[in-house]
Amino acid sequence: MLRSSEDPEVLLKQVLAMFRQQNFRYTLAPPLLGQHTVDDFLFNTRAGFCEHYANAFVVLMRAMDIPARVVTGYQGGEMNQPGEYMTIRQSDAHAWAEVWLEGRGWVRIDPTAAVAPSRIEGSLRSALPQTLLGGLVSFNVEGQAWASAIRQLRMNWDALNNRWNQLVLDYSAGRQRDLLEALGFENPDWRTLTGLMMAALAIVMALIGLPLVRNRRHRDPLELLYERFCRSLLRQGQQPALHEGPQGWRQRLQATHAANPEKLRAWCEFLALYETMRYARPHDNKPAGAPAPEHGLSRLRKLLTLCR
Repeated sequence: MLRSSEDPEVLLKQVLAMFRQQNFRYTLAPPLLGQHTVDDFLFNTRAGFCEHYANAFVVLMRAMDIPARVVTGYQGGEMNQPGEYMTIRQSDAHAWAEVWLEGRGWVRIDPTAAVAPSRIEGSLRSALPQTLLGGLVSFNVEGQAWASAIRQLRMNWDALNNRWNQLVLDYSAGRQRDLLEALGFENPDWRTLTGLMMAALAIVMALIGLPLVRNRRHRDPLELLYERFCRSLLRQGQQPALHEGPQGWRQRLQATHAANPEKLRAWCEFLALYETMRYARPHDNKPAGAPAPEHGLSRLRKLLTLCR
């Protein structure tokens, strides 16, 4: 490029006009460059992304004795509404240039804007067409309801993950101290922490144990007595077969004379009474001889003592 002016601002505008008016294009898949990358980009390929344009612009500025430098960072981002924070992705990485102008200092110039204004005004996603199946299908996600739903779902998941990182993974000693002080513990020491840990452990054990105790209290007292009876006879070498109910077990005990007559009578009476109470129908239709529940349970407890 021939130097047509001594005014740096005029020169930099001419370089930008060259990028804008000649056959330069923005792409994330530029062709490979040769040994002299800037020359190859300016005079041959003329296709590249922000780093190509920033680098070439700075080289041209310096060739015309204008101080210039490449600056890298991020441009754009996406506001996460559920989490109220800005998400900056690698796709938001960007490169631009700064030139030194007398009386103004370092002035930011973005040569990429001369080629792909949408990359600067929006983001990388808005500058490139969205595709599927390796580029066979192109579509515009901005006008698709399902795309908006997926985007909202992604934001919600990202916000949840961010909260997990902040509240759990980043829960440092300083945060623990701040929490204790907020709860009223001034200058907590190891004794305070030990006491709080024991209290927390007691609460957890209570939350686990209370449902178990409550469930045990609600268990059928008739079944509890039968279980105790089975354990008692097991210690005496007797147990029902897998296929036997109370009646079948009682008949087998009577047939085998498995104990002395008094204990055998207690065994059989317990099984017969348990069978009657367990399989009795509602009280308005109960079998003849079925005792009232409270009387039956009392009798079973006495028989259980004899069975031992």
